[in-house]
Amino acid sequence: MRSPLPLVGQVVWALQPIYVLVEVAVGLQASADYTFAGSTVSDLGDTACRQVRGDVLCSPWHAGMNVAFVWFGCTLLIGALLLGTRVLRGRTGTAAVVAWCVSGLGSIGVGLFPVNEDAAIHGLVALPIFVAQPLAVLLTGLSLRASRPATARVGYVLAALSAAGAIGFGLTVGTDSGAIGALERLALWPGYVWVSVVAIGSVARGHAQHGTRRQVQ
Repeated sequence: MRSPLPLVGQVVWALQPIYVLVEVAVGLQASADYTFAGSTVSDLGDTACRQVRGDVLCSPWHAGMNVAFVWFGCTLLIGALLLGTRVLRGRTGTAAVVAWCVSGLGSIGVGLFPVNEDAAIHGLVALPIFVAQPLAVLLTGLSLRASRPATARVGYVLAALSAAGAIGFGLTVGTDSGAIGALERLALWPGYVWVSVVAIGSVARGHAQHGTRRQVQ
């Protein structure tokens, strides 16, 4: 009997882009001063209104956003352990799994420690995400380059975008940049899309291999 665990990994990774939809939904309920380009993702988890760079930011749906940080962090980590360990081979694949786990743990921490309640701890748990997630996208692509070269090339493009966003975000933290939110999302959103591509591709590949075995039999 085949273990259902890989299927669980496929499902939770395939559903990761829903995070983006949740973030957009919460952002649309935020105060008028909140913008997706100029405000950070973390401000959507603020449990109380606060002034940021002259703007008053309030997020009435903060509870939903913080739950989403934790939930999608958990499922990112679970997908890495249940699916990533099976489809990402070699040392590069192992490194990719570790990077996804670090990113997932960081997201959990972001949800548990909203920035307005403990900025120091929030920053400490959030910082590794901006290193781990672009790296995870790249390492995943490298791990797939032999078995799924076309998919791997998509990963290289997404990794470049994610890395550019992470670098840009790092350079704008603590400044009055009106692009800090856009750069942060450029750093993070490609990862959610990428794991979904990997999961859906692994399902299609599995069906193709199963069909081939049946024809041989």
